[in-house]
Amino acid sequence: MFLRENEVGRRVARHLRPGDRVLDYGAGTGLVSRWLAVRAGVRPTLADLVDYRNRRKEFPFVKLEDPFHVPGQDGSFDAVLLLFAMHHNPYEAQGKVLAEAARLAASRLIVLEDTPMSRVDHAFNVFWDKFLNLRHGVPTPCTFRGVEEWLDVFREHDLEVTYVESYRPKWPTLMTYHHTLFVLEREAGAGTKERSPG
Repeated sequence: MFLRENEVGRRVARHLRPGDRVLDYGAGTGLVSRWLAVRAGVRPTLADLVDYRNRRKEFPFVKLEDPFHVPGQDGSFDAVLLLFAMHHNPYEAQGKVLAEAARLAASRLIVLEDTPMSRVDHAFNVFWDKFLNLRHGVPTPCTFRGVEEWLDVFREHDLEVTYVESYRPKWPTLMTYHHTLFVLEREAGAGTKERSPG
């Protein structure tokens, strides 16, 4: 899966600084965090409901009992990552995850989500999501949203969207549907909106 980590890591790293304390909320295996630690010089903490058998052990790990609460003070991390984590929650719970991420972030949230843009995209997205998560036993309610829907959710939580990038990932899903990277700031006026469709 190195090709996937490289593809995701390169996009996320542009929005982090060396030395940043980063919470990977819904970290899974922690492989993307490892890439970011090595290549971008960040200091990751992993948090997840599932303690993956192949999780990276070199980083602090918080085993969550409550998916909507990560132990820690407000603003404990320079940035919080939600990488393909939101769609593993029912629609009505996604706002709770986002609110907790915003509480923990000193300034920046980075959200990377599957954003199918057609019925064909959606069908491929459902297939890959179920296939790739089957061995880990991760819930796959397939609660995907389009880009505009996510933008509405972020605005409802008073988060400023400073960057949006949609693209078709090559690995591991062979460019069969879109991902979208959103960079969010807690305070208004922290950045300039950009849009780069892929």
